[in-house]
Amino acid sequence: MYRISFKLIAFFVAILALGTVWAQSSKKKGKEVLTKDQQQEAEYIFSEGMKEYLLDNYGRALGSFERSLSIDKNNAAANYMIAQIYVKQGNFYKAIPYAEKSIELNDANKYYYLLLAQIYERKQDFSEATKIYLTLLKKMPHLSEHYYDLAAVYLFQGKYDDAIKCYDKIEKNFGMSEEVTRQKQQIFLKQGKLNDAINEGKKLCEAYPEESRYTISLVEMLISNEKIDEAEKVVNDLVKKDPNNAFANLALHDIYKSKGENKKANEKLEIAFKSPELDIDTKVGILIAKIRQMQGDESLKEQCLYLANILVKIHPLEAKAHAMLADILVISNKNAEALQSYLQSTKLDNSHFKIWQQIVIIDSELNLTDSLKKHSEKALELFPNQSVFWFYNGLSYQFEKNYKKAAVSFEEGKKLALTDRNMLIQFNTLLGDSYNGLKEYKKSDECFDEVLKSDANNYVVLNNYSYYLSLRKDKLEQAKKMSERVIKEFPDNATYLDTYAWILYVMKEYGKAKDIFERIVQNSNNGTIVEHYGDVLYQLGQKDQALEQWKKAKSLGEASEMIDKKINDKKLYE
Repeated sequence: MYRISFKLIAFFVAILALGTVWAQSSKKKGKEVLTKDQQQEAEYIFSEGMKEYLLDNYGRALGSFERSLSIDKNNAAANYMIAQIYVKQGNFYKAIPYAEKSIELNDANKYYYLLLAQIYERKQDFSEATKIYLTLLKKMPHLSEHYYDLAAVYLFQGKYDDAIKCYDKIEKNFGMSEEVTRQKQQIFLKQGKLNDAINEGKKLCEAYPEESRYTISLVEMLISNEKIDEAEKVVNDLVKKDPNNAFANLALHDIYKSKGENKKANEKLEIAFKSPELDIDTKVGILIAKIRQMQGDESLKEQCLYLANILVKIHPLEAKAHAMLADILVISNKNAEALQSYLQSTKLDNSHFKIWQQIVIIDSELNLTDSLKKHSEKALELFPNQSVFWFYNGLSYQFEKNYKKAAVSFEEGKKLALTDRNMLIQFNTLLGDSYNGLKEYKKSDECFDEVLKSDANNYVVLNNYSYYLSLRKDKLEQAKKMSERVIKEFPDNATYLDTYAWILYVMKEYGKAKDIFERIVQNSNNGTIVEHYGDVLYQLGQKDQALEQWKKAKSLGEASEMIDKKINDKKLYE
């Protein structure tokens, strides 16, 4: 059973009734007179067409209207509905004669004029559309609202003066309105008539003195057109009446900033930020703009922090407020504080990928292993297909030397990063380390080889790969060549020099190894390097000196598991 709204039925019954009236009136004009049966049949078929039209069955509806029209050729409503259907089908050329006929049969129905005008508009025949609107308004001058339509058509044609005249008539008949004023302002600005545009704004301010938004709009226009002094006077008058008006103080901030009066500008900005009236998105936008201007400006950095803290205080339940504060804390190198703000943001809204990314990055940078594991696992619950969270999850396990779980996470992330060259390099680098830790040396070497195929000068991998080979006493010549490439590029890097010296040690080139260790050990606080130096000394027969270095290595930390046995037995263990 079809259900049609009463409102729509009533509307179309009205159309049908009008059609009947028009048919009756045609008798007076000497046109064809229908019998009662013909009239009833035409109306019935028309009604059936309306039912189909309401059900979007336009083909059937069209057939019904055409049959109705074949009986009653003077039915304006049938012509109108046929035109409507052709418009819906995008056939404007077929629609036009029916729309024109409906007007010819009944020139007192404004909707017939409007349909024809709209058809010409959609055909972008604005000249013809203009003629229709002018005819309509001439016949029905009381329909002032359609001056909006006419003005729009004039604007499409670039006839700005004619559009202005339309808006003037609207103001005359309906009174002043923001919409009309703004339209006139835009037209005047396009024409370069700045004073006229400003005067329109002043008219609104005078008409509605209690509406501060009109004043603010005028001020913005004055500022954008470099009428700073005039803008300052207008906005100061507003501030006298409403000292805490957020938009007025924001406008004053812009004015003072343009005049180089930064202290005054900042004071007004703070007042605006403290107002709940100013929406959070505007405040965030201001902070983002200031962040882009920082570039090492410490005073600006401090101001941003101050404003961001105000933001959080005024909008404590807005996740973006806490995230904004966190972003600025990161820029200020206050990562620990930033982490807490990011976490507060996720408590309010945990759906933002970039915030979780910042959280795990900070965990990693601060070496918060437990926190990194916890947060990366939470992020993976929310974003299981994001490789970056598998990366940091694996990293948390690698920090714990849980190489098995680390490898699992890295492998999962690697699958998701197949099209990302840089991420693949990162995953393979860490997988090489993890598999080495698991003593799965074949897999470890394959991962490192894959990195070097893609990035032959990856010095981190060249160093780690060569070091692991030396520990295994495997492929020592290859290890030596890779390490030589690294120290050639970084001749003063203690870690890289240690790797090269250790390879020489394994290859029993103790004298060369000693020379290198003596270059770096004096300024090194790395227990591994100092222990290695002790091992070299022992191999050269300098056992007392070796013992001293082992003791020093133990005190520094990062020494091998054999360090205590070496010291206690005064003997080298490998």
